[in-house]
Amino acid sequence: MSSTIVAIAVIIASCAVHARARRHAGWTASARGRFLMLLGYPSSAVAAYWLTTASTGWEWVLGVGWAVAAAACFTAGVAALRCVTVDHAARAVAMETIEPATGALRF
Repeated sequence: MSSTIVAIAVIIASCAVHARARRHAGWTASARGRFLMLLGYPSSAVAAYWLTTASTGWEWVLGVGWAVAAAACFTAGVAALRCVTVDHAARAVAMETIEPATGALRF
């Protein structure tokens, strides 16, 4: 019964995270960010499995390892999404800036 509740909670949490991440401005621009975010979902499911079925100490360590890996994937994915958004904004500002002395575009 508890494993079913944990599975449902993992699915709901993954759906909530995915719905929020898909609305991010860098979602369509960053393949690396999408990959890392999508890698975090199955990693969190594996972590939840190992943590709910663990009966010995080494299984808990395995579950915690998977949980840390999932958290690292999510964190790196969000960082990649933010980075690509900042890069695009910097390029846009650079393209729109006109130097006052020469009147030429600056790239």
